Amino acid sequence: MGLKVFISGAGGYLGSVLASQLASMPEIDNITGIDTASRPSALPEKVKFITMDIRSPELADAMSGHDLVIHTAGIVQWRAEMPEEVRDDINLNGTRNIAQAAVKNRVRGFLQASSVTAYDHTQVQGKEDLSEDTPIGNGDSPMYYWNCKSLAERILSDTLASSKIALTLFRIGTIVGPSRPSTVQNIRENAVLITGHNPRTQYIHENDVAQAFMLAIRTDMPGAFNVVTDGVIRMSEVYNIIGVEPTTVPLWKAQSTSFFRWRYQNAPLHPSWIQSFLIIDFTLSNAKLKAAGWKPAYKSAEAIRTAL
Repeated sequence: MGLKVFISGAGGYLGSVLASQLASMPEIDNITGIDTASRPSALPEKVKFITMDIRSPELADAMSGHDLVIHTAGIVQWRAEMPEEVRDDINLNGTRNIAQAAVKNRVRGFLQASSVTAYDHTQVQGKEDLSEDTPIGNGDSPMYYWNCKSLAERILSDTLASSKIALTLFRIGTIVGPSRPSTVQNIRENAVLITGHNPRTQYIHENDVAQAFMLAIRTDMPGAFNVVTDGVIRMSEVYNIIGVEPTTVPLWKAQSTSFFRWRYQNAPLHPSWIQSFLIIDFTLSNAKLKAAGWKPAYKSAEAIRTAL
């Protein structure tokens, strides 16, 4: 019999991309996807979709009989109308709930869609070619998304420690691709550089991310892996590729404008994203993932162009 895969966040960008691409794998017989959103129209029939919150007490029953869990669900863009307690309940207690369900169902492997933001921002600033041995954060940074990703990794490691479940932590760069052209549109609409800063970044094509997950499904790959492309790109180059001239502003002005839009205009970008993407400057090595057999097909500039 083939594998049965359980995907959280199957209605979101990465979750739906993974569900669609994994459905083509002959090793997989069944895929169950859950999300609070409605079923994406592009999902293949092979994917059974359940409307469910990752905090649901019924999660373990829905996971019953599956071999692998892929966890992509969570709050990324946090709007002011959502209390931070609810945000953290979803991102942290939801992660704990899905990990506990995996233990109860004795799944073979757990693949976490983590992020490069799981690293301690004070340890990465200004550095390059960092490995997976770089310390992750403690949840005390001024950036909620960095905190959520680092604490989620700690929750998974603690919850699954006493089990035989292989935990794979994919620390993924900024994902871009044709399945979500709105990513480029958001960059275009927020084309800003902070005075004195032009940080390096690593955009990763959605297909290359999916290939990493496929590799981990075919071969147990416990541990952490940086999922980033070869080479780096400066934010000024990103803006040039998408054909927009960025406005250079002082940090205080960018933060105050962003806060006003987030607090009073229901904008999805919290002010902390300015520090995340326009101030913090670092690059990661993908050598470990390449050694496992993965090879990215796209560099950052090429990946961005596919979403234009």
